[in-house]
Amino acid sequence: MKLTPFYLLICIVFFIGCDSKPQEAQEIQIVNIQDEKEILKENEYLLTTTTGEKIVFEISNGVLFSKQLNGKIVLINFWATWCKPCLNEMPSFVSLQEKYKDDFTIIGVLFEKEKDEKDLSDFMKKYHMNFPVTVGKENFRLAKSFDDVKMIPESFLYNKEGFFIEKFIGEIERSKLENYITSSIK
Repeated sequence: MKLTPFYLLICIVFFIGCDSKPQEAQEIQIVNIQDEKEILKENEYLLTTTTGEKIVFEISNGVLFSKQLNGKIVLINFWATWCKPCLNEMPSFVSLQEKYKDDFTIIGVLFEKEKDEKDLSDFMKKYHMNFPVTVGKENFRLAKSFDDVKMIPESFLYNKEGFFIEKFIGEIERSKLENYITSSIK
């Protein structure tokens, strides 16, 4: 069997530890779009959520712009259903999403190829996931643009003004994330 870049990436995810390189600031724009035929620029990403919502990220220069998310703290979380640290984060994410729903949102970027829809739906119900989860090939292209995400969970936090705050590799401490949220909403 010939190893394609995708299969090589999956092997790396399984066999290599977390990368601790610092993350450079990135700009992301998230907007709903109605027409999938809209032509994307090279630095835009059309993501599809499990509910069919379309999210477009535009990446450049350290700021998150979004008509959809104006004034919210945003956590972009790359994760997988088989990842134990990802599973450990879910209760905290669900709780923080509910507690700060007017000021904070999570976008879960599923880092699994061709996940069965029913299995994913069952998983999301089991963990009471109350935030959007994106699925599909575009998630992997997005991961490449985020300093080539290799290990999961890997998350990127942006403040209400859209500026990059911090990159998290591995499980996020609930108290640390909540401190960021509370200090930003005061």
